[in-house]
Amino acid sequence: MADNDQEWIDGKFTFPLSKPVMAHGDMVKQLVFREPTGADIIAVGNPVQFDPLSSPPRIQIDDARMAAMLSRLATVPSSTIAAMSPKDLINAGWLLTNFFMPI
Repeated sequence: MADNDQEWIDGKFTFPLSKPVMAHGDMVKQLVFREPTGADIIAVGNPVQFDPLSSPPRIQIDDARMAAMLSRLATVPSSTIAAMSPKDLINAGWLLTNFFMPI
């Protein structure tokens, strides 16, 4: 489970959007993300690069991989993720970051 202030229930998290987006022909005000699996990383690649040897340690998110991961975990088309507000997109990505870090 991710270590953050958000609540994951039964391996899923409901993420409220600041601005509705189109998903599968409907306007939605929230997305439901499931926890990632190894199969998701194999399919998309790890969207988070962690460099513990930097001072301070550095975390870098691969935006394209994270968008693909968000799409996969919410079971929505990539166009839905692309339509998200920048703040929603970044916050959703950070919500999932801990799943892709070794520590």
